[in-house]
Amino acid sequence: MKILVLSLITIACSTLLIAISNLFSVIPVSLIAESKMTTLPAIAISAGVLIASVTYLRDKSHQAKNTQRKSDEIYLNIARESFNEVFDLLKDKNNDRIIWVRASRLLLQVIALKSTIKTQDIIQAFEVSEERLRAELYRTLSIENDGDKNKQPLPPQFFYGIGDWETEKNLDNAALKGGGESVCVSVNIHENIPSPSSKGLAKQSVIAIYDFLEFPVAYVDPLEDIKTWDDNWEDSHGINQGAKRYVSHLSNNYVVGGKLHKKVNENKRGR
Repeated sequence: MKILVLSLITIACSTLLIAISNLFSVIPVSLIAESKMTTLPAIAISAGVLIASVTYLRDKSHQAKNTQRKSDEIYLNIARESFNEVFDLLKDKNNDRIIWVRASRLLLQVIALKSTIKTQDIIQAFEVSEERLRAELYRTLSIENDGDKNKQPLPPQFFYGIGDWETEKNLDNAALKGGGESVCVSVNIHENIPSPSSKGLAKQSVIAIYDFLEFPVAYVDPLEDIKTWDDNWEDSHGINQGAKRYVSHLSNNYVVGGKLHKKVNENKRGR
């Protein structure tokens, strides 16, 4: 249909140009009136076809954008719900093999949805939801040691799926505890043969989750555009007083070996 409309536009433009050229061309005076009478309808028809065709294409484009946006909004809602489900599966810091496989599969499927979204502001909304999940998972898959507020990564013992991963310090022992157990059974019609089990997390699921936690290579950090405060902290009032004193102090001092040192001003160093 689009090719047909474009063909009509081409024909209409050609006819319109020929008619206008004929209208303003040098012809005998005796034929001017007759020529104008025969040319004007052609101009009107060609202009009408051109306007109608352009209007059709404009409406078609607008309709296509609306359809794409509705589709993108559906994908965004699915992504948000799925991101929430991934977090719900892992938020209790479990090391269940089946749950991790389910969470990682769902996460990969959701990330793949992003390539189908074309509307720019919806892509940005998708990335905001993505970043929110990344931050939540980072907090969930970290631990605090001895009241230390700094988050530490989960120990390798955790991923062997054992219950005492917090106290077991030997990774070899964790592997033995999390390994599959061989069970000898007799084959009979009354019972199913039990499947071999393994407590350890599937390495593909672990890689999928932790690859997601890494910032993308093409990630553009919005904080890089933040300009430092160049006014004096003495002039600060209200809620930002403490923040400005901290920024000023941090900008002019550093700590090495438990001692505070003044930073050398680059302008003074060059003098």
